[in-house]
Amino acid sequence: MTRRPRAPAPAGRGAAPYPKFDRLFAEHVGTGLARQLALADLLGERDWQLDLPDGTVTFGSDLRYRIQLLGTESHDDGTWLWAWANEASNLPPALLHLAGWLREYGHRQGVAELTAPTFPLQRADGHRLALLASGLTGRCYYRGPYDGGAVFFHLDDAPPQITAPVRPERVLTVLTQVLQSFPVEHRVAVESFLHQQGWRLDRAPMSVTAQDRGGSVLRVDFDAMGRVSNMSGTVSP
Repeated sequence: MTRRPRAPAPAGRGAAPYPKFDRLFAEHVGTGLARQLALADLLGERDWQLDLPDGTVTFGSDLRYRIQLLGTESHDDGTWLWAWANEASNLPPALLHLAGWLREYGHRQGVAELTAPTFPLQRADGHRLALLASGLTGRCYYRGPYDGGAVFFHLDDAPPQITAPVRPERVLTVLTQVLQSFPVEHRVAVESFLHQQGWRLDRAPMSVTAQDRGGSVLRVDFDAMGRVSNMSGTVSP
């Protein structure tokens, strides 16, 4: 299998280093996205219903999970508001533990996007924040749209197949979607994802070769700007 992704170019030689949030996002977006693909497989076309007093979400008539609130997007003014800063809604404190943990993590690591109560979506939208949070906390998230915006929350007790390492045949899919969807530093995103998925990495100046426990092999080549130029490999039965 071989794939040549078309993706936004990362900062080139001589450019300023990636800000802390962007670097952290690049490190965790692959694993976060892999969990979202697994969640989509599970949910299918089910609708959703949020029960804040009970702290749960129901999908269709058969799936029900505990939740932790993350925050909301406002499409009226194009801003993000963290759940811990949404004092007007009187949200149950028990649903704010995850958002509070992220806030403290942001303070320790100096990541302003995790500590500022609200900011424009151009700076970081709900999907980017939720994907990062998924990678940091081992969860998956759901975006619930409503008139004028959307609420983002994490599932606190998702089934194990959501957070399990992805199948080797899905690794290329995840990496391609990451590189095509987000302006991340390519090598950081690729190596972080493969390492988090349990692959052994053999790094070279212009490439990285990874092998999983089952014998599947993936080679990723980079150009002089650090962008992925080719991905190829073999999947063991």
